[in-house]
Amino acid sequence: MSTRFLFLVSMLLPVSAFGDDISKGEEIFNAKCSQCHTFAMAQAMLEPVQEQDRAAHLSAFLETHPPKLDANEKAVVIKALSQRAK
Repeated sequence: MSTRFLFLVSMLLPVSAFGDDISKGEEIFNAKCSQCHTFAMAQAMLEPVQEQDRAAHLSAFLETHPPKLDANEKAVVIKALSQRAK
């Protein structure tokens, strides 16, 4: 394989993995959080928060909630909400 091909493939891998994290985060959110919250509601809560502070804001917010998510699920949901909220 050529070096150029491997470089292009390596550039695309993080993008596809990132997309999977967002989808997985939404899936977990819908399964475990949607009884009380909508994804759009959670995103709206983040609108006034600076993008670089969203993960920390969500992490602190989730500390006050009943433990529905394990640590890995929290990380994926936080990443999805932080990236999707614009």
